[in-house]
Amino acid sequence: MNTYNQGMQQINECRQYAQQLIQQTQQGTQQYKQMLQQEQQNVQMLEQMIQRERQATQIIQHTLQGHDQAIQQCQQIIQTCNQLEQEIRNQSSHSMTYGQSATASYQPMQQQTHQMMNQMNMHQQQQQQPSTFQSSNYSQQ
Repeated sequence: MNTYNQGMQQINECRQYAQQLIQQTQQGTQQYKQMLQQEQQNVQMLEQMIQRERQATQIIQHTLQGHDQAIQQCQQIIQTCNQLEQEIRNQSSHSMTYGQSATASYQPMQQQTHQMMNQMNMHQQQQQQPSTFQSSNYSQQ
């Protein structure tokens, strides 16, 4: 083979290698584009999850505040019960000592007791209301 033919053969081989490299690079580019698209979808999904988690956090915080209020109301009810008990004991011992009837002072205490029971019933109804947060949000993933 002469030099001319060898040179032409080397040029053709070089061209073929370059074309192979172009094809391989284009295939790699396609793979990277697919990876990029998948990662962008992952980012969107994670952002949606973060948003749901923020909403869940707000609901839980609101529920905890409601629990704190309920505890305070129950403590007030206990205090009122203790006061009523003490008043009844005082009036009972006073009635026995002085022979007076405790019926007149029993009426306001009965009203307080009814108010406390109404508060407790309202609180129980509030606690029984279903929460707007549903764990099914997590099952969508």
